[in-house]
Amino acid sequence: MSVRVLIVDDHPLVRGGVVGQLAEAGEPPGVEQAGCLADALRVLSTTSRVDLVLLDLDLPDTVGTSGVETIRQRFPRVPVMVLSAAHDRATIDRCLRAGASGFLSKTASGERLGTAVRAVAGGGIYVPRDAEGAAARTPWAVPSSVPAVGARATSLRDLGLTDRQSDVLRLILRGLPNKLIGRQLQLAEGTVKVHVSAVLRALNARNRTQAVLAVNRLGLKLPE
Repeated sequence: MSVRVLIVDDHPLVRGGVVGQLAEAGEPPGVEQAGCLADALRVLSTTSRVDLVLLDLDLPDTVGTSGVETIRQRFPRVPVMVLSAAHDRATIDRCLRAGASGFLSKTASGERLGTAVRAVAGGGIYVPRDAEGAAARTPWAVPSSVPAVGARATSLRDLGLTDRQSDVLRLILRGLPNKLIGRQLQLAEGTVKVHVSAVLRALNARNRTQAVLAVNRLGLKLPE
């Protein structure tokens, strides 16, 4: 079955370019298009099937990651991959925390776009390996089998996390390094490292970025 994609960008030439890249990458160009978030929401509400939203961050009716957040809230079963001219680490992390399942620079090749689309539409995740110069470096794509540990989890308890490990995960999602986590929780940095390792194992994640993606994928809600 071919992947049905909704491309959301306020520049028609960009949307057309993405369609062409998808065709070159072996994906059929039969995609939906929208020029703003409002139009995208209408398409999602009226179209019988959309497997993936390719979303520009700089839309006329969004601010920051508000587009990602709105789509994820209203259509939680539809994964969102951000296409952005910016690909710094901070931007990528903000998108992941907002619920995006993937991130790709607009300067990426058609082949890489096709790989990313197939990975995210198939239930996986896709982000650049590095923030700076990400489009020129090898990315990592994680298939849907990666978050298999706890795949049916609905709470942190289901993952087997203790209260302290849950506190550590909450601060990881805020982007705090081990030293600041230790200060917040009044723990030695070595103890924090032990808890971080336990959290990553529970989420079947290799690093903090994958942990954020796993939490988003599982739809886990952490106490503030």
